[in-house]
Amino acid sequence: MRVIAFLALCLVAVAAVPSSRSLDRRLVTIEQYPSTALILMTWDGIHMRFHCGGTIINNRAILTAGHCMYYRPSQEFRVRIGSSFANTGGQVIPVGAIALYPGFNDAFFHWDISIVLTPGFTYSNTVRPAPIAGFNLADNLTVLATGWADIEGDRQINEEQLVTVSQDACIDYYDDAHAQIKDDVVCTKRPDQDGGYCGGFGAGIFQSGILVAVHSNCYAPLPSLAIRVSHHTAWIQANA
Repeated sequence: MRVIAFLALCLVAVAAVPSSRSLDRRLVTIEQYPSTALILMTWDGIHMRFHCGGTIINNRAILTAGHCMYYRPSQEFRVRIGSSFANTGGQVIPVGAIALYPGFNDAFFHWDISIVLTPGFTYSNTVRPAPIAGFNLADNLTVLATGWADIEGDRQINEEQLVTVSQDACIDYYDDAHAQIKDDVVCTKRPDQDGGYCGGFGAGIFQSGILVAVHSNCYAPLPSLAIRVSHHTAWIQANA
């Protein structure tokens, strides 16, 4: 059991994100993960900054975390696809609408998933949809988390190997933090420590090239939280 107050966890998480680094994290390219997308924020339609990661699921929709899109109008967002870098390259396209999962809770990030809808785009060797898992994740399964963590002063796509944690163990980790773990949540951690991945909010987690989860949140030094894609397949298909 981990005896940590939830508020303290949040503070630790915020402080830990910028400096979170791992020897297991490595830079990759868009050709390796052509379904990878970035959610950008803009305040004037010209200047943009990195906001969250995302995953292409068809020729107009990006799957990301609900908290990435909550309380913001669609016109404040753009999507960059087809680039290995957060700030340059690829295509930048407008956002037409946002589908937030019903019941999303911004206090505890319950049902933390959303779909970003664009006018559409064309596939290429650097822009491809990810196949979506129709199966539940097994325990102690090796997965690859993608993200855009700041490495060497630049934001480039990176990946890190993680291991899934059983639902019972996940609940135990967070029990004393007063964080309720829903059925759609999967905990992931590094193979050699309890801590998870803090560089991929909204980005995809893959197993054998299949999108199995969306990175939700990170409370260092506990395992990170992700949303099981298989739990929401029907909603995704209906809204994408």
